[in-house]
Parts: sequence; structure tokens; C-alpha cells
Amino acid sequence: MRETRLWSLHILVIPIIAVLLGMHLALMHYAPVFYGMSVDKAREFSTMIERGKSVAQFVIYILLLIAGLYHGLYGLRGILRELPLTPTLVKVVDIGILLFGLFIFALGTYVTWWTFNFGG
Repeated sequence: MRETRLWSLHILVIPIIAVLLGMHLALMHYAPVFYGMSVDKAREFSTMIERGKSVAQFVIYILLLIAGLYHGLYGLRGILRELPLTPTLVKVVDIGILLFGLFIFALGTYVTWWTFNFGG
């Protein structure tokens, strides 16, 4: 039952990633359309940093980080668990992927938080 829930969540995050990635592209790469500014102004570093400091962008980054990490690492876990592993190695793989995911999440959150607060 637990594996079914994990797999269902793995599938559920696909449209979430697509929506969040679309929002990221819209906010960061189509700024002239959404913010009514010139292309030259939108390409200035200070303008990009300013957009990166928006709360919406911060939330999108964190949610995209969570969804992307879960989807990718659960897929990697599935691939590795298809190998002929002993039960001990299965636990090592599970714990290793969990710890790696937590580390990357902490690092990504720190970088996003630092950029949001201090402007890169």
C-alpha cells in the first residue's frame, strides 16, 4: 500500500512540475509580455534580480524544487531497486537517496533564500 501511494505521488507531481515550470518561464523569461517593459530593460541584471526577489518567484522555486527532487529521486530509486540487491542494500539505497534529497533540498532552499533576501 505504501509503495502505491509513493508511486501515485510520483505520477501526480508530473502536472505540478509542468505548471510550475510554465509559471517560472512566464515570470522570468517572458517579462516584456507580462510586465510591459522593453526587451533590453528585461535583460538587465538588476531587473532579473528584482524579479528574483518576488515572493511569487520564491514560492515557485521552492515548490518546483520539491516536486522535481521527489519525481527524479523516486524514479532513480525505482531503477536502482530493480537491480538484484540484498535487503540490506535496498535499505542503504533508500536511506542514501533520502539523505541526498534532503541535502539537495537544503542547498537549493538556502540558495533561493539567499537570493531572495540579498539579491545574489
